[in-house]
Amino acid sequence: MKADVRLQEVERQRRQVASMDPATGEIWATYEAASEQQVGEAIRRARHAQPAWQEMELNQRLAILRKMKQALYEQRQSIAELITRESGKPMPESYVTEIMTALDLMGYYLKRAPKLLRPRQWRHDNIALKLKKAISVPQPWGVVGVITPWNYPLMLPVGAMFPALVAGNAVILKPAEYTTTTAMKLGELAREVGVPEEVFQVLPGDGITGAALIENGVDRVVFIGSERAGRSVAKAAAERFIPVTLEMGGSDPMLVLRDAPVENAAAAAIWGRFLNAGQTCVAVKRVFVEEPIYEAFVHDVVQGVKKLRLGPGNEPNTDVGPMIREVQVKQLEEQLQDAVAKGATVRAGGRRRPDIGPLFFEPTVLTDVTSDMLVMQEETFGPILPIVPVKSAEDAVEMANATSYGLSASIWTRDRRKAFELAQRIQAGAVTINDNSFHPGACDVPYGGFKHSGLGKSHGDQGLLDMVREQYIDIDPLPSQYKPWWFRYSPSMREQMSQFIAFIHGTNVIDRLRAIPASLALLWHRNRLP
Repeated sequence: MKADVRLQEVERQRRQVASMDPATGEIWATYEAASEQQVGEAIRRARHAQPAWQEMELNQRLAILRKMKQALYEQRQSIAELITRESGKPMPESYVTEIMTALDLMGYYLKRAPKLLRPRQWRHDNIALKLKKAISVPQPWGVVGVITPWNYPLMLPVGAMFPALVAGNAVILKPAEYTTTTAMKLGELAREVGVPEEVFQVLPGDGITGAALIENGVDRVVFIGSERAGRSVAKAAAERFIPVTLEMGGSDPMLVLRDAPVENAAAAAIWGRFLNAGQTCVAVKRVFVEEPIYEAFVHDVVQGVKKLRLGPGNEPNTDVGPMIREVQVKQLEEQLQDAVAKGATVRAGGRRRPDIGPLFFEPTVLTDVTSDMLVMQEETFGPILPIVPVKSAEDAVEMANATSYGLSASIWTRDRRKAFELAQRIQAGAVTINDNSFHPGACDVPYGGFKHSGLGKSHGDQGLLDMVREQYIDIDPLPSQYKPWWFRYSPSMREQMSQFIAFIHGTNVIDRLRAIPASLALLWHRNRLP
């Protein structure tokens, strides 16, 4: 508690944000939050520098960004240690879910950019427009504002800022208050390899700093965080006609059908729930198990959870690290107390562990869970796993959809055809079958949710294409040709136009043949204005 009180005092002073080791409570770095004026100045600098970055040959831009990927690879150990120190997660997770995923994303966009960002040409389908040349040119938005959370302080910023830079935008990153140092390191990597300082800026700050990005008029916003904050971002952006991509969390269901391999499904539930101490958007939040295997599944989960090793993330045998801040622990405790008061049974865990450190909470398993409990109604961002028996797969789907969120879900069964059919009935942006929580690391597929989980997609081709606006350019090779649909109108032109429509869209062959003379006459229209 003393560490948390001190942290609050630090952050109150001149709007400072602090980096703290969640395992020990040690505050080891502080930053002044960027003011609204400083945000405005940063945007002006970015807007001034962006045209040169856009006009650079794509291969040159990619060569610089390829060096950034190489620098991340070469410094992977020190950066993984930094991530663990600042976020608390075990080192293996810093490597796999942060470093590896970031490198995969970078590599994917470096490979796909030449194809996705090249101009595209085609001929019009309408016969009257056949001589024209149509060209689609991807144009960057200009200045992209990126606001990211603390739970994945490297992977999530890279997934937003890297494709934006590839596409020729300038980027201003406002990282989460708790993990500023990791974001600052990302900025250092960019400068080291030659990304112009004004083209990629990292602004330490709080909610005021993030709001100022929109108030000062960035051209596009990517927001990743809570639903409450995301709603504010969407409203402010809408008032200024700024397009947004929103990823706002989830309450992901796991459906375990009666023919599922119980032991493997239980192991997946444990990892999918307690990864990053349960502080993951796509973590398993609710488990629905068909009754014939319910007791066996619960037994395996409880036994597996009791074997998890709780401790600092930098210790080699740690499975589950600390939570990020006291406010997160208190929210988790409120949800647990609510569940127990309403009849839930704690089958494993359920306690804070101050003997280990200030923010450690035991991985917890709940049974006898009902739909009126907060752990079933809200997003639980911590190590609590509720398990619910269901009579059928249909009941499981119905309960899975009984939430305002729709980020992802998983289904466990040996019947892949049935799983595929069920997956299409689940209201979620992604459904994985016989695996869970991995797909944000699959850089080549779109990532995003339904319902209150967000708008738009990141990752995959769409993650890059959303960083550009498609501009249509049309070239007519006959500048002296008077167009048949121009003024002046006449009775003969009206009839010719009707016949031309019949020639193009008619379903009767005879009618189309009869319409040819009038159609040709229309194409040779000469009734110019005097």
